[in-house]
Amino acid sequence: MGEFAGKTAIVTGGSRGIGLTVATLLVERGARVVLVGRDGVALASAVEGLGEAATTIAGDIAQADTASRAVAKAIDHGGALDILANIAGIFPTARIEETSDALYADTIAANLTGTMTFCRAAFPVLRERNGAIVNMSSTAARFPTPGLSAYAAAKAGVEAFTRALAAEGAPHIRVNAVSAGPTRTETVDALMASDTTGAVHAVTSALPLGRLAEPREIAEAVLFLASSRASFITGQILHANGGGLMA
Repeated sequence: MGEFAGKTAIVTGGSRGIGLTVATLLVERGARVVLVGRDGVALASAVEGLGEAATTIAGDIAQADTASRAVAKAIDHGGALDILANIAGIFPTARIEETSDALYADTIAANLTGTMTFCRAAFPVLRERNGAIVNMSSTAARFPTPGLSAYAAAKAGVEAFTRALAAEGAPHIRVNAVSAGPTRTETVDALMASDTTGAVHAVTSALPLGRLAEPREIAEAVLFLASSRASFITGQILHANGGGLMA
């Protein structure tokens, strides 16, 4: 059965990386899951191994239509909506003089606007189920790093939004966030290979645990906050960063 038996979840960024790992663990532990992402082909590939418990919605997470379709799909797929995991995001590196309006807008849209859009669509349904929202933040929100100003602003916004939304949702919806340190995903591996700003290496080189996180380590933090084990926790930022802020 598993601890999430009878629960239905939406996971944004579900086609790869942390999002796919979150979705996979939820399915393994009994949940029905709607994976959301831009790339329909990647989503179809991701969902192949998850069986009938998983389904997908392709679209831009910053668009209200995508969020409303995902909520409707969750209700159709699982009969309700209990968990929203906002994992999707992008991680561009550019110093401020090289940050175009388009890059800044895309960064805010993918990391902050999409989170808000899905929370807004899911809130009425989650309230009926005493549901849980888990947002994705980053060490960059508190660790000043040249080359990550747009990303840091977006993630700091996610943390402030999480705390405010927790106050709005109480006592029926718990809202928390995971602040992830650098994690070994395809995106981060590619950035480490191509980054010319030094931002990624500056963040990773200071970690006391001496390595990047594995996606499962961050996903487990997300599942903890989504579960009944965290039933008295709301408005909190769980730091899963290898001691990065301590350093």
